[in-house]
Amino acid sequence: MLKTERLELVGFDVQYANDLFELWSDFETVKYTYTPLMTTIDECINLIEHQINRTDKNFMDRFVIILNQKAIGMAGCICMDKENMIFGLYYQISGAYWGYGYASEAANAIMHYVLNKFPDAIIKAEAVTVNPASVAVLRKIGLKQTHIEEKGFKRNSFELDLIHFSNT
Repeated sequence: MLKTERLELVGFDVQYANDLFELWSDFETVKYTYTPLMTTIDECINLIEHQINRTDKNFMDRFVIILNQKAIGMAGCICMDKENMIFGLYYQISGAYWGYGYASEAANAIMHYVLNKFPDAIIKAEAVTVNPASVAVLRKIGLKQTHIEEKGFKRNSFELDLIHFSNT
């Protein structure tokens, strides 16, 4: 578990299914992610169980974001390349909690958690160009834009340009 000034970041657990269903059943929240839009609580429970099974047993890499005992989002920093110590940072916050700095607070805490454990880690993240709030989060936590990939994000029938960020 990680703690920030306002948030707790805890491991995935089905006890958060109802709150995470609110997150994952809202198209506005998931439209710029690869998370499928949920239509049933069972889909949500299955995704939570999948995340639990994918979590590194030696290093917590996926978190539920808790504010006042309510799950308001999820975030993580997954090792994508062990040899080169490259990690991929991601986050999602329920729309009702946008604009309060929770994504920045959670992403910053997770990034520093990874860098404390692996000082030479390379942290990478991406945001679509049409999502300025997410771009602002990545800049606020100190990541630098490395390049823009034209049509790098594909979901259903749309393609968007993708901004790549890194701590190096």
